[in-house]
Amino acid sequence: MRRQLLHLMAALAVAAPLVASAARAEQIPVPTQAEWADAKKSVKLANGLTLAYVESGDTDGKPTLLIHGYSDNSRAWSLIAPFLKDRRLLAIDLRGHGKSDAPACCYAYTDLADDASLFLDALGIARADVIGHSLGSLTGQLLAAQHPDKVGKLVLVSSTTQIGGGPGSWLWDNITLLKAPIDPNSQFMLDWYSNPNPVDEDFLRRERTESAAMPLHVWNGVLWGTIVGDLTFAAPIVKAPILVLWGEKDPLFDLTHQEKLEKAYPDARFEVFAGAGHNMIWEFPKDSAQIITPFLDAPEAP
Repeated sequence: MRRQLLHLMAALAVAAPLVASAARAEQIPVPTQAEWADAKKSVKLANGLTLAYVESGDTDGKPTLLIHGYSDNSRAWSLIAPFLKDRRLLAIDLRGHGKSDAPACCYAYTDLADDASLFLDALGIARADVIGHSLGSLTGQLLAAQHPDKVGKLVLVSSTTQIGGGPGSWLWDNITLLKAPIDPNSQFMLDWYSNPNPVDEDFLRRERTESAAMPLHVWNGVLWGTIVGDLTFAAPIVKAPILVLWGEKDPLFDLTHQEKLEKAYPDARFEVFAGAGHNMIWEFPKDSAQIITPFLDAPEAP
């Protein structure tokens, strides 16, 4: 009897940490559009910057870092997040965007990727899957190249290896003319957030308002950072499995850009959204998630 009791006590001692761990896991709901800005947490990085972020999903799920595009913020993931809620979603505001610090310098891919790496360190996350949209996809590429141990799988949404948006491009010719304060309902902002398919109007209105509030030095800092950045030479260093999503009506990164990506990442999986624009995760969030989820959930090759 004494031996049986000792065995039972030993079994309970082993089970106790598992029970405690299960009790700590929770489902953090995706904030509504009205709640999003107030749902942001903040964390100070080792480089002294403070980044804002929104956490949602299963706290016991696979950590998944969400990196938004140029002038957006973590809200950019609000429409697709409900379809990815089995993961631990960490949607950051890049430096200068949303509620994150906006230093006078610097906004190249190297700076953004360094912040992303330090963000994972600050939260004690050794390895995460990464989903990046537009500017966030270029940041994700460099993060995966510089820190292959930190990136499990990489999803590039509306991406390229080199934006090439110098003088004469729509980006350059419009952004360099911006003056503060920026009107969120100006023709530039309406064009900046236009889509060939319907997108939630409340979401778009809030996105335009927050984007217009971004400081001019950040608009210009990112612009200069993108025109001198070429990730072609970093691509061979990336070891993470890659999924690329592209909308065939993308006005920023057309077929030529996708051909560059295919050449840079010959083993990547490419998915084309017929009739979609630059923001298919807003236009077709559920459909996007149905492609992203099985890719991320598939076992990694040994």
